Amino acid sequence: MRTRTCLLLAVATALLGLGLRRVVPVAPVDDTYRAVVQAYDPAKRP
Repeated sequence: MRTRTCLLLAVATALLGLGLRRVVPVAPVDDTYRAVVQAYDPAKRP
């Protein structure tokens, strides 16, 4: 693949990702998810 094509694909992918991030709502983290993450925290393991 040519360098110009790779750069265009990279820029298009970045713009698509930013566009989706702005359009699609992100759900806030709930307490259940936080409990699971804390349970797997390696700093708290014996």
